[in-house]
Order: sequence, then C-alpha cells, then structure tokens
Amino acid sequence: MTTTTGARAEDIEFHYDVGNDFYALWLDNSLTYSAAAWDGLNGETGDTTVLARAQRNKLLHHLHQAALPPGGRLLDVGCGWGALLALASADDQGVEATGLTLSRAQLDHVNSLALPRVQARLEDWRAHTPDSPYDAIVSVEAFEAFAGPDLTPAQRVAAYSDFFAACHNWLTPDGMLSLQTIAFDGGVDADGPVGAFFADDVFPASALPRLAEITAACDPYFSLTALTSTPQDYIRTLRAWSARLLAARAPAEKTAGADTYQRYRLYLKTCELLFLRGEVTLYRIALRRRPRRLHLPT
Repeated sequence: MTTTTGARAEDIEFHYDVGNDFYALWLDNSLTYSAAAWDGLNGETGDTTVLARAQRNKLLHHLHQAALPPGGRLLDVGCGWGALLALASADDQGVEATGLTLSRAQLDHVNSLALPRVQARLEDWRAHTPDSPYDAIVSVEAFEAFAGPDLTPAQRVAAYSDFFAACHNWLTPDGMLSLQTIAFDGGVDADGPVGAFFADDVFPASALPRLAEITAACDPYFSLTALTSTPQDYIRTLRAWSARLLAARAPAEKTAGADTYQRYRLYLKTCELLFLRGEVTLYRIALRRRPRRLHLPT
C-alpha cells in the first residue's frame, strides 16, 4: 500500500465536528451531507420535505446500484451521520451494515440511533479488516479525502488504487461498489486556486479527483457498469442548504459562532458557482468486482 494518503482524523474533524446541532439547522432531518437526487421533484429550494425526499432518493439509488441482497452485508465508507445505514436497516431484510467515519461527532450520532444490526467504527478505511466479506460497498463523497492536494496525478492514482484494491479484497465475488464523488471537470486542478480553496478553507488535506484518475485506478479491480454526471443535482442541493442556513442565521451563529457561519455561507455559494461554471461535477458510478485482478501494461 502506498504512503500517499489523504485526510487524517484531525482533518476530517476540522470540517465535520463543528457540531451536530449546527448541521441540523440546515441539512435535512437525516443529516445527509452529500448531493441529493432531484429527478421528478418540485418545490421551493428551502423546503425541508422536498430536500428530505431528494436525499432519500439518492440513498435508495446507491443501495439499488450496490445490489445489496436481503440478509446481505453492507459497508459504508465515510458513513457520515448514518442516513444510509439507517435506511439499509429500516426494513426486515436482515441486512448487517458497518459504517466507517473519522469524525467522533458523527460516530456518537450513529451510535445514538441504536440501529439494528449496524456497527459504526471510528476507523480509517486503510486500517479496516472485515470479519467476513461484504456483499456490497457504498461510498458517498468520501473519495475526495483519499488523496492529498500535494500529490502528482500518478500519486493520486496510486492512492485511489489502494482504495479499489481494498474494496476488491473485501467484497464477495461479483460484489458491487456504488461510488459518489465530486470531481474536477474543467481546466482547474488541485494546484490552482479552486483546489487551494477546498484544501485550505473547506476540507484540509483533500483533493478532488479527475475521471481519468478514477478509471485508471479502478480498472484492474472493477468493471465500470454505470456512470452519470449530474452537476445540477449538486447545484440544487447547495441552494437548498444555503437557503436553510441563511434562514437559520441567528441560531447558527449562536451554536457555532459568526465566523463559522460566514465560512459555511461562503463555502456553499462558492461551490454552487463552481458547479454552475462547469469547473467541477458530480459522478455517480457503479462498479462490479472483477473475479481476479487484471495485470495491465503500464
């Protein structure tokens, strides 16, 4: 395994451990902190009910794309506050689910939900060793933290390859990996001001990938079966979050401070602009485990 790792626990906590009460003011009730899926949904941007439905649509999409069978074992890499874990365990299908996070605040929240057959771990995926293989793996917007901004493209591919190799080892034969990630799509890259903004002010030690890096890293381990690019999903999600945060300014400043409130307002509006300009996009990718690793020419 390479040593070109990305964000560490302290980097993740810089962003995610601002306080669960702060995030609860502007996320939906499930505390889902990633782009929603808005197909077929209308309503005002700040409508909590519509946002919650869009987030549920996204979670269902990933569970379906990962082909999680009844009674199967699921791994959620970067599980956040546990919305996908909660949905996977909500029915009587007997799913066993494990969630990995580097945020103590998120871990405490997931544990407080007391979800049946769900285990949350404060653990880096690089240190994860499952008791038995998983039938499906989902990772929603954690991939951006797997490689740092100071790496060359080749080093980023090596870091991403480590992740895909690990997932290949963890999955049952023909198991599926459902991945969602923000990625560079325009002329900007990790060395420019956009990359610096993400790494310095939003997500320390993280860097957005490019599609070519993702495909090069996964090819020996997975067959890509579906790919969508839907920046409009993130534009609408960011607008929903921004409207809700603006409406909750007073309690947000009381909970996290005026500086944090302003930083998040700037972050959300800047991200919206980057999606509108086509500098970044949102990928949802379905990947099927290869029976054995391919040894491709370099």
